[in-house]
Amino acid sequence: MTLRRPKFVFDTQVISYLSDGTIPRAEWDAVRKFMSKRARYAISSITLYELVAGIEGGDEAHFRENQRRLKVLCEPEKRKFLPLPGDFVRSAVFGLALRNQAFQPHKLRTWIEVISSAEAKKDLKDGRVTLRGDTNKTYGSSLSLFADQIRQGKQADAIRLEKLRKGLLNASTQETWSRALLARIDVPSDPANVMKLQTALDAAWRYELARYELAKSQHYDFARHDSDWLDGQLLYYLADPLIHFVTADAKIKHRTQDSSQADRILGFGELKEMAQAAR
Repeated sequence: MTLRRPKFVFDTQVISYLSDGTIPRAEWDAVRKFMSKRARYAISSITLYELVAGIEGGDEAHFRENQRRLKVLCEPEKRKFLPLPGDFVRSAVFGLALRNQAFQPHKLRTWIEVISSAEAKKDLKDGRVTLRGDTNKTYGSSLSLFADQIRQGKQADAIRLEKLRKGLLNASTQETWSRALLARIDVPSDPANVMKLQTALDAAWRYELARYELAKSQHYDFARHDSDWLDGQLLYYLADPLIHFVTADAKIKHRTQDSSQADRILGFGELKEMAQAAR
């Protein structure tokens, strides 16, 4: 029987550390070599959109720095682009078709190539980017299209938690949380599907539960911690039992330490050790 290879998904903080040298280049090269031979590398839409939001929100002076993070994200060969979390769960857990056709992998590849080829942020807005081997055409990219999705998600999450804090909204149970999610992804919320989802998203639920407790504290600033919503979304990708989530954020590991999926939430150092052991 053919052994199925593990897949690795990185969060934005790891990519930033790789880009600015906090994680040495030699370690990144060793991990990439390991993934190319023994594993698979996947790019989540959440990480991708968050990096693009950084480009969109940054000024011209920081364009190259922000662009470099996107290039680092896409360095590994044979990379696979993963759809948005809801569509990913539909596909990985329930075998259903993707709903959002606007963000299909082949479209994302072209879009990333355009952003990576730009000499300046203004060139993206003005549609003056040329691609290698295609100098007769120019391209542009509306960064706000993707950055707005991140902003809207964060805002909606902050409003929800504020209502929870004020007692205007009841905290979900795992049952009600699962049924609400099934409704959002257009999957029938029968008992079998609820059970299947709870198993597939155990870490995501435990992370959500931890945030409910934090929201009760008046000292928890939703604006300062708005990236917590994105972290919770990234945990949806663990619905695929082959996926490992690589993060530089210790609080994610802490909040999910009792999850049945905790062993698939890794720090970069743990991934480096896996690469060394596989030599």
